[in-house]
Amino acid sequence: MSRMSASYQEKGRITARVPLVVQETIQRAAELTGIPANAYIVQVVHQHAQEFIDRHEMKNIVLSGQDSEWFLEQLARPRSPNAKLKKALTGYQEMFDGDEDSAAFPTSEGTA
Repeated sequence: MSRMSASYQEKGRITARVPLVVQETIQRAAELTGIPANAYIVQVVHQHAQEFIDRHEMKNIVLSGQDSEWFLEQLARPRSPNAKLKKALTGYQEMFDGDEDSAAFPTSEGTA
């Protein structure tokens, strides 16, 4: 049994007190979809929550055709590093004595 199907078998409880007008609206929408109010609430809230998480975690970025073309053009023609980036690189190299293999954290010998 997969982990996801196992987690769907486990049940949790969510309760909420809502104004009567909200309850009536939910019940009416549930009736129109042909499912019980609790199932309707779970379905709608779960879908909304997943969409919110996806936007927040930026799992999917959707670009228009024009934006896609612009983005690909920028990747094809990278700009030269500006003064701030060059300074940051120099500082990084000085911090690690130019050794790219240096650890950012102390080693067991106590050196960085």
